[in-house]
Amino acid sequence: MFFILSKVLYFLIVPLNWVVGLLLYSVFSKNAKWKKRCRNLAVIMIIFFSNHFIFNLVIKAWESDVVPVASLETYDVGIVLGGYSNFEIYPRDRYNFSKRGNRLTQALELYHKGIFKKMLLTGGSGSILLDERSEAAEVESYLLLMGVKQEDIILEPESRNTHENALFTKNILDKDYPNAKCLLITSGFHMRRSRACYKKEGVEFTAFSTDVIGERVRFTPNTILWPNRDGFWRWEMLMKEWVGCVFYWIRGYI
Repeated sequence: MFFILSKVLYFLIVPLNWVVGLLLYSVFSKNAKWKKRCRNLAVIMIIFFSNHFIFNLVIKAWESDVVPVASLETYDVGIVLGGYSNFEIYPRDRYNFSKRGNRLTQALELYHKGIFKKMLLTGGSGSILLDERSEAAEVESYLLLMGVKQEDIILEPESRNTHENALFTKNILDKDYPNAKCLLITSGFHMRRSRACYKKEGVEFTAFSTDVIGERVRFTPNTILWPNRDGFWRWEMLMKEWVGCVFYWIRGYI
């Protein structure tokens, strides 16, 4: 129930849905005063959520533990959180990444650099209605093609959210890799919640943020004045993460 409720709530906090709702109200409402207010508010939201400069300052403050590769030691297990695949693209005769694809590709780079010995892939299907193969199981053949040894791949294919990622990973580590030195790998914007979940379950790790979004601050017209087409989905992503943190705190997951 919590899983389904979280998906429904996420739909309600999407900024673009707010703008569309306000514009629809301004079209169909018979109240002239509220029609104007809704139009104006929609315009303000469009300007705010498409401003790259504002978002960049916020995401740089939010993304945590962004450290250079050179600062890392050597680890037994690299724990890679899911969310990097797009299963809606056909034909499936190649591996298709989502916007979070750098979670996996940067982890693959760390593996080949010898930063960690084994790659633990945690993540099943996050779909409510569709019975998809788990993400961890789906990506195994791709990793083999990219030169990862079969014996270096550990699959956790059942988890559907970050809490279950941590819980099921803990079970695997306790059973098969006790006292393993672990590197926790996920997107920078997702690291705060992931880190809290894994600490809650008692997993010892070093955090390494990949897929970092925050850029160096630039005081230029294209960042301060010009609308950025990626703004809405980036704010949507960040707001979902904020709501996820609140819900996880309420549920006691963090």
